[in-house]
Parts: sequence; structure tokens; C-alpha cells
Amino acid sequence: MGREKSIVKQLLKKSIDSAMLAIELYNKPGTFFRTEGFITIMCIAWTSLFHAYFIKNSIKPYYAKKSAGMKRVRYEKIVEHVNGQEFKEYKWWELSTCLKEFYKDDKSNPVRKNLEFVISLRNRIVHRNVPQSEYLDLNVYGECQACLLNFNDFLVGHFGEKHNIGYLLSFSLQLAGSSKMFSMRYKRN
Repeated sequence: MGREKSIVKQLLKKSIDSAMLAIELYNKPGTFFRTEGFITIMCIAWTSLFHAYFIKNSIKPYYAKKSAGMKRVRYEKIVEHVNGQEFKEYKWWELSTCLKEFYKDDKSNPVRKNLEFVISLRNRIVHRNVPQSEYLDLNVYGECQACLLNFNDFLVGHFGEKHNIGYLLSFSLQLAGSSKMFSMRYKRN
């Protein structure tokens, strides 16, 4: 039990640190890759948060080997060679698998829908070309905000108020009054 508790603690730290980094990147002035960076890093934050949740609840978030007739569940491992050393570890679930395992048949859950949207954008950002950032920033701001609020709600709901990241955040100062005002200014230029 002690090892699992330690892993949960590490995963929570990784999750919270990733979320804070995503927020910092998004709010950093002059950054043109803000939305893409936020989405990519929030996927890391959510994945680590789900892994912590599953381990806390005695569910192993690893891909099982597909073998007929085995009495014990065996898990897939990833083997990497770095500088002459071999590293083996379990192949952990990706975020979309975490959603399927957590929400099961509830395909209409708003948090799940938001994360499915974010995952699809993340995959496009990482594996394909994405149109200019300014357009992406304006069009998915609400989804990014929902992703962050949902993250904090899940974190507090499953791990307690002591993990609430809301107190660490402040409103960022802006030269534009609102996104609508910014959009109008942007269209004029």
C-alpha cells in the first residue's frame, strides 16, 4: 500500500505542476503558441490525474496483454534503450483510454465531451498542421477555460480541498476589455 500511496503522490504533483505550467504558458504575454501549449500540457495534467485516481482506487491503469487462457492478468511493457541501459516499464493508459475506463457508457458527460474535444485538438496540434494561433485562441478559449475548471473540480472532488489550485491563480491583467472587444479590434486590423 505504501508504494501505491507514493505513486499517487508523485502523479498528483506531476498533474498539478503540469496544470500550473499550462496556465503560466497560456497567460504569458507575447506567446503565440499559447493555446496549443496549454492544450498539450493539460492533456499531460489530466492523464496524470486519472492515473493517480485509478491507482488510489486499486485499478491498474496499464494496458493488459491479450493472451487467451492466462489465469493472471499480465501487462504490456515498454522497453527502451538509452545510453546503453535498458529501461522497462508498464505501458500506461493514454488519456482517451482513461476516459473510457472512468466514464464507461456515459458518453454525454460534459467533462468527458470537453476532454474528447481537447484530445482531438491535441492530436491535431502534435501530429498535423494547425491554422494560425490567433484564430485558435479566439475559438477555443471557452473550451480551455472549461478544461481547467473541470480539472480543478475533479482534483478537489477526488483528492480533497487541500489540492485546490484555485488559490494559486489570479486574474491576469489585459489590455483588451473582453474577448468580444479583442475580437472586434482584431477584425479592424
